[in-house]
Amino acid sequence: MRAYVVLAVTWSLLSCAGCASWPGSGAKPEPVAFNHPEEVIRGQGFMVLADRRVFAVMAFLNAVGLDEEYPGTQMHPVRIRVRQLVADNLASHREKVESWRRYYKANKLDFYYYQDFALSLSADYPFRRIHQDTDLGYVFPVAKFRNFAEILNDFWRTAHLDEVWRRVQPDYAAELRKYDFARMTQQMASLWKYLRMSRQDTLMLVNVPNLLDKHYRAIWARYGSHYYTVESPGSHSYGLNIHEYLHSIVNPIVKAHPRTVKTTVRQYYEAGKDKPIVEPYREPVAFTCECLVRALDHRLAVLQTGDPAEKKRIEGQVAWETEKGLTLTQPFYRLLEQYEESDQPFDRFFLTMLERLPSIPDHTGTE
Repeated sequence: MRAYVVLAVTWSLLSCAGCASWPGSGAKPEPVAFNHPEEVIRGQGFMVLADRRVFAVMAFLNAVGLDEEYPGTQMHPVRIRVRQLVADNLASHREKVESWRRYYKANKLDFYYYQDFALSLSADYPFRRIHQDTDLGYVFPVAKFRNFAEILNDFWRTAHLDEVWRRVQPDYAAELRKYDFARMTQQMASLWKYLRMSRQDTLMLVNVPNLLDKHYRAIWARYGSHYYTVESPGSHSYGLNIHEYLHSIVNPIVKAHPRTVKTTVRQYYEAGKDKPIVEPYREPVAFTCECLVRALDHRLAVLQTGDPAEKKRIEGQVAWETEKGLTLTQPFYRLLEQYEESDQPFDRFFLTMLERLPSIPDHTGTE
């Protein structure tokens, strides 16, 4: 049975909404290098990585105010341990901690901005910019991150993160060994077969376990040829993160038809845009991307399971997401049955799906 996360929160605005233009950062572009063999496992087209950048930025966020956890769920033991170790190491640096807290509070940016930015840095301390501002994965005021690499380096030194990392690195290494490259390869082949498309990308898919985050959420970010999926506890099943990888396929398909999309989905978008679950997707194209990715992810899960109870649960999740504001999820999910009866590749059938969307008064979020 395919493991499935009830509320995996994913964020991926830019690739659907379009890039902003801003001056270059002055960083000299260079390939990222992973120089700690014990922290990476490589397969054919896949990597799993204990990422020091993500570890550092999440330790920082936990130290300056990221205290949330999914209701009824305990923090991962590694997160609890790191929070205590860092707090102990920072006990004599209260003024510096307060300055970092003020920085975090003033920025008013959610966790995914920090994670994405961290992945644009060099892979090891001392962290430095190796990508231009135009490569960054989210539309946001770049000025807020202008000095963040220096702040992160200062935090690494002050919190003695080298020592903290050494103490928990075996936990991350154990996490890496749980990933199944053979299953990931099979999932990749099945996905492209379902889409009736030839795989276009030559990306290296990099799964990054993130033990210091709230359960059930993940992000994707692309830098160069590396397509990262940063996965918190419970947000994945140690295989291909189909939801996050689907964004690399779906987003360009949707983005190729911006006027048609905006016109067609307008009522659906207006009905859902003010709901909390839609906050990261408050733009019609990004909203459409997320709903379509969820519909595909859920449909693929249903096709893979032979368990009627699991199918009912997944379709209940589809209805829940639709009712909560991602109003296109269920209509797209239902239209995928028509796609399966067709002989068209998915990128061509997408426009047919838009044409066949019911008017929103005829659509309800439940069966």
